[in-house]
Amino acid sequence: MTIRSAAGATSSAAPPAPDAPDLSALSGDWLNTDRGAVSKGPLRLTVAACGTGLTVRAFGITPTDGRSAAGGQPRDWGEVPAAVYTAPGVPSVAWSFSAVYELGGFHTVLSAYYKTGILVTTASSVPFDGGGPGQWTRSFFHRAEEAV
Repeated sequence: MTIRSAAGATSSAAPPAPDAPDLSALSGDWLNTDRGAVSKGPLRLTVAACGTGLTVRAFGITPTDGRSAAGGQPRDWGEVPAAVYTAPGVPSVAWSFSAVYELGGFHTVLSAYYKTGILVTTASSVPFDGGGPGQWTRSFFHRAEEAV
């Protein structure tokens, strides 16, 4: 498995390095398949190439929101660099990423992998102070342009 980070990347316009993996399977706008009906994590993702890595902007329910986001709308988690992973034996294609957010007193790690047109994600949140239980969610995403 190859790991690449977007940390330090300055522009998505820069040509990729010759050994950079193809990021196209992960890049794009993604929507949670449950449309927020039961999700307690991300509801929408924007994944973009940034140099040889990715940035991820997430919108959704944060660990401190309970069941409803502000005004019933998903909160903007912000845009962060993501570590990019390639499959063993296929270093030319990115198939997974992880990104870390700090949300309302919680560290939240968003991990995702691409499989047959779907982005499968997990969000693991633990309190900054280590007190209290953490939270874990799994969600499935489809590309926004495929929404019905």
